[in-house]
Amino acid sequence: MLSPLPVIERAKPLLGTIVRIRVAGLSPDAAHRAIDSAFAEIGTIHHLMSFHEDDSDVSRLNRDAHANPIEINARTHAVLAQALTLSSITAGAFDVAVAAELVERDVLPRRSDLPATDGDAPWTDIVLLDKSQVRFRKPLWIDLGGIAKGYAVDCAVDFLLETGATQVCVNAGGDLRVAGPDIERVRLAPEFNGLSIPVVELSNGSLASSSGTMAARRCGTATGMPHVAPRNATPTLDQFVSVIAPRCIHADALTKAVMAKGARTHALLARFGARAIVHNLTHGWREIGRPV
Repeated sequence: MLSPLPVIERAKPLLGTIVRIRVAGLSPDAAHRAIDSAFAEIGTIHHLMSFHEDDSDVSRLNRDAHANPIEINARTHAVLAQALTLSSITAGAFDVAVAAELVERDVLPRRSDLPATDGDAPWTDIVLLDKSQVRFRKPLWIDLGGIAKGYAVDCAVDFLLETGATQVCVNAGGDLRVAGPDIERVRLAPEFNGLSIPVVELSNGSLASSSGTMAARRCGTATGMPHVAPRNATPTLDQFVSVIAPRCIHADALTKAVMAKGARTHALLARFGARAIVHNLTHGWREIGRPV
């Protein structure tokens, strides 16, 4: 029997993209209140973890953490801890300290208020301290753009489920998570002309994508954010990678590792219960890892 409660979907510009939230199982008033709160939570995460905003946790760390320990929000601390773990287990294929390289390649804006970085200071010069404090051993710039979006999606989904929603889809520019009994069919859409495009069926799972190109995104379509390879490596612009995992924070970060390391990420993907769908101009479509 179909639920008499309507499906409510709204969109808002956040996280440098358009975030779309769809919920079912709540009354219209309750759904709109829940979506308002979910957007507010995403907005808070955006503010805390933005490379662009002067007073974000990320900017304060980039500006001052080489000089003295900086206290940051517990959520930023938790995401940075996850980022450092992923930087370690991927041997830098996911690199939280790559912001200077992103600036050089015009992916991130130049910031006149930040100190010059100390050459190739690596992510291992980031030290997490007690009480949500962080210090850098050398001047360096971090960017959480490769993981914070997935974290924000997870936070929004978890909150919406707590309100009693029975079906949820949160899509932040192609980083999306689906929760509930219904299957979400997601069409992967890289900008390669003349291709048959796979469709992924998601049920209680997440999907994130990285690519050398940018395209429009919406719930039901996953397209990749532009990818820059790890420092001192040539960007791989002819690949499209989607990672399917239980949580979006892991799907988001793992796309960067798969872009860099390809089929060598079998064990890494298995560690997170994930799999990847990859396209490049040489091999076409292929899958890495076991279905989840």
